[in-house]
Amino acid sequence: MGQHGPRASMIYSPQSFGSAMPTDAKSGLQFQAQSSHGSYSNFRFMDDRKKSELHFKEFCRRPTVLNAILISVLVLYFLHFALPSLSVRFNDDEMTNIWFYWFPGALKSLWANICFWTPFYRLGGALYYLPLYHFFALNPQPYRVVQISILAASIPIIYYLSLSLASSRSVAFLAVLALCYHARLANLVFVGSFIYDVLCGFFYFAALAYYIHIREAEGHLHPRQLCGFLALYVCALNCKEMAVTLPVIVLIYELLKCPRWADWKHFGRWARSSAVTPLVAGLLTALYIYGKTHGPRSLVRFDAYRPRYSWSTFVTTNTQFVSELFYRFPHHVISYTALLVLWALVFIYAFLRRDRVLQLMAFWVVVVPLPIAFIVPIRGGACLYLLLFGWAMIFAKLASDLITLISKSSILIGQNAGVGAAIGAIIGGTATGRVRGAAIGAAAGAAAAKMPPSIFRIAAAFIVAFSLASFTQRENQRVKRRWPNLGQKTSHVIQAFRSLDLHPAPGSTILLTGNPFGEEWYPLFIASLVWNDHSLRIWLEDKHQLTPRQLANVNYVISLSEFQAEIVRAPEL
Repeated sequence: MGQHGPRASMIYSPQSFGSAMPTDAKSGLQFQAQSSHGSYSNFRFMDDRKKSELHFKEFCRRPTVLNAILISVLVLYFLHFALPSLSVRFNDDEMTNIWFYWFPGALKSLWANICFWTPFYRLGGALYYLPLYHFFALNPQPYRVVQISILAASIPIIYYLSLSLASSRSVAFLAVLALCYHARLANLVFVGSFIYDVLCGFFYFAALAYYIHIREAEGHLHPRQLCGFLALYVCALNCKEMAVTLPVIVLIYELLKCPRWADWKHFGRWARSSAVTPLVAGLLTALYIYGKTHGPRSLVRFDAYRPRYSWSTFVTTNTQFVSELFYRFPHHVISYTALLVLWALVFIYAFLRRDRVLQLMAFWVVVVPLPIAFIVPIRGGACLYLLLFGWAMIFAKLASDLITLISKSSILIGQNAGVGAAIGAIIGGTATGRVRGAAIGAAAGAAAAKMPPSIFRIAAAFIVAFSLASFTQRENQRVKRRWPNLGQKTSHVIQAFRSLDLHPAPGSTILLTGNPFGEEWYPLFIASLVWNDHSLRIWLEDKHQLTPRQLANVNYVISLSEFQAEIVRAPEL
């Protein structure tokens, strides 16, 4: 196997997207006992700079410690933006969501998660809402804690997925840094009704990370592993329809990973070994799509969920998706031509460079948004969570390639600190929008230019990460003002019902007059959840047409406004 042994064979095998043990050779994190500075026996004859570099490489050789540090930094970075959401109230749609699983009861909701092909609405939400409602009723803070916790738990999963694909810690770190909090996707953190996107992303990335972890170890999924992958995939499907693209992504991964087939015999061997998992998942997807699009409770019966298949719709929605992820929307939306040129450049660069990770991500940014690419009104915000991963990986790979290119230039490294200062000033000034940021970037760039190439790559990655974090902080300041007022009306109406201190007798009929939400059903949902009694019959004056006899037999009549609820009729009055 040569002097590097079997592990080196896995690292450089053309069958593998990334190494089984990520080396981060391009980022200077690969450690070799025989470095360009000599072996350990010559350690005492090295100058201080070479010794420090060797110590640094030896530290980076410990993957568990380094990965734990990087993941901890990412989680803390995410929590910096996410913790203010703990004070956010319920929004209107959350009342609908909780009631939707509460009304049929826990057993039916849980059973529907097994029968995932039924038209039951986003079955995975029951596993989130029902336990929280059982223990905490309508106290919003525990819901926010769990939502943030799920997003935080997704970070190490996405990090290891990125690491398995790219075999580079710097690429994985930069990709997750761009993904874990995006100011234009802040409703993923601050709006509870987007829990479906949070859960779908968690299971989608978990399923893909699990699959690629096994495949990158040059193994095929055994029946038990296949069942585990399919279980994670079904959980993602149960949370949101966006997950239907996973079998396509896995199949593209396998096609990019496989060697060319010499004949049909080799193709058949590949299909039996590598294509089985995406094909089985594809059959489950076909069953899921048929069940969700047929029947009286199918979402496609509603205009807001009915696809409009046309090239114009496809391009229009994608221009908004990309504009939003690139912080252009709503003030600016890129043109159709710019979108197609951008896609073309990504594909050309990926295939000219023969980088399978970039090739996969090029397909990712086109395939993943397909479930919402033909729906009007156009989705955005948290719905772009899965799509953001593809662009984040492309950004991280391009940044890594640029850093590597600069580090290999003898003109820039160690010989021209002025060029390094100029580059640092441009990055720092662009990210922060301030002269101070440019000055800090210039100082960091000048210092980095005097470093050895391996340490320079780490310092340059840090500058890019710091610039991205500063830019995200600046953009977040613009959008965070809207969150403190979110859900005020819902909170006021909940408090109005609670102020009655009313405990209706089982089987009572209740008529609600006045609707602070206009034509919506929210007062019925809130009242049902406040009293938590399935035997009560609750009517809305503007929604139910009651006969005179029904009106005469109503047990309670409650007049409702946003800030006050008043009992007009009750058996004891």
